[in-house]
Amino acid sequence: LLLTTPNSLTTTALTTYNDGQSHTIQSTLDDVIHLRSSSALILPSGQYQIRAPAGSESTIRLFMSSTLNATGGEIIGCDAFPSSSSDDSGTEAGAGVIVGSASRAEFYSGATVRAGNHFGYDAIFSFSSDGRLQNVTDTVVGSLQVPHTNPKSNSITGKGGDAIIGQYFGSTITIHGGNFIAGRGSASDGHSLHLAYDARADVYGGDYHGSWLAKERGVIVAYGCLSRVGDRLVGKLEDWTPLDVQV
Repeated sequence: LLLTTPNSLTTTALTTYNDGQSHTIQSTLDDVIHLRSSSALILPSGQYQIRAPAGSESTIRLFMSSTLNATGGEIIGCDAFPSSSSDDSGTEAGAGVIVGSASRAEFYSGATVRAGNHFGYDAIFSFSSDGRLQNVTDTVVGSLQVPHTNPKSNSITGKGGDAIIGQYFGSTITIHGGNFIAGRGSASDGHSLHLAYDARADVYGGDYHGSWLAKERGVIVAYGCLSRVGDRLVGKLEDWTPLDVQV
């Protein structure tokens, strides 16, 4: 089902702004938002959520030449759950925001970006002499306990989502404040910031729960009184917010 309005294209779980205009959201939604063709999205101050449905890659994604300005609201990536199929497949934890080529995102105090968690599990078990499964022990991840249903593997794991991803040339992220929370995973946690392929982030403030990753010519520039201590960046950002993240 595709519904056309003057401002957007909407499907069951996807709203695409592609008219080159500025749009404002200030209400709670269960939706995925794509920005294209120089369109802009403004998230004003306020207590509301934009939450991605299960199976979504991200909650908000910026394509060519689009912009995001967030001063409020909470952007929440979808959680993921392991599959009971024989190939150990399952859904992936969603990112909060993906900023693509030639696009710009700005974040201010009052905005929160929270990546999805992956509720994977590890199972420890043994086999009896006749090959039957016995003594299954499930490891609880978060508040969810999932029974082991796939005897072909003794481990099913998952990775948490990344709060913000910048990728490709011209992807620019400026952070003056806000909260950025990486997803938790049974195998590994996600990153609060993840920059790759010539993307750049300038960090002046904000609270970060989760590591930073810059790879494949991605750049993160942090402003403030900071020191590198082993694999961690510690100190105070320009807005005097304390920083202590793995890099």
